[in-house]
Amino acid sequence: MPEQCICKKCGNAGATDYPIVTFRTMTVHSGRKPQKYQAMGEVLSISLCSSCIDAWIAMRGEPKHQIVKALKYPVLLAILAVGVHFLGQNDIVRWVMCALFGGFALAIVVSEIKRIRRETTEIRTGNGNFSRDHMIEELAASLLPRKHADAHLSYVLCARVMDEKQHGQINREYGISKKKLAQVRQYLMVTPEVEVKAWKPTNR
Repeated sequence: MPEQCICKKCGNAGATDYPIVTFRTMTVHSGRKPQKYQAMGEVLSISLCSSCIDAWIAMRGEPKHQIVKALKYPVLLAILAVGVHFLGQNDIVRWVMCALFGGFALAIVVSEIKRIRRETTEIRTGNGNFSRDHMIEELAASLLPRKHADAHLSYVLCARVMDEKQHGQINREYGISKKKLAQVRQYLMVTPEVEVKAWKPTNR
């Protein structure tokens, strides 16, 4: 009888094992324009149960939870506006700065609310950039390192990388180039699974 997978999130048995490809993105600031370099990282497996996946989707699909997280920067701007109002010396400068900080805070709040409403609608319906597969990747990313040295890490289900039709969507979700996705897909197609699992990152 095969051994049951243990969920990395809750520790319960009965999880599903998801092979995931790690992508490393490094930004180099040289010259006028920052240059992005992308490379394939390790191919790993993460076990997640359906209950944890459903709970993650429900949490991400709740607008109130997302709005509370998004309000921290507008609140800081509002506090700065109040501080300038009470501590400023020149009346004209004081009111101008208050108006600027208050205006920025309001603009951010309106923009974030619109974005969150759009995202949470897509999450609940499983459309756009927020399919169930994407939400599994999000949950996996929340349990795995976000960075390695100076590189930002992204995690994509191996099945999605192997599906060439999804490369455009993955590019929109994570900014991973279609060329890099095609290279990784070709590597996975021709390389035995045992070598893939033993493979260590290079500038591939």
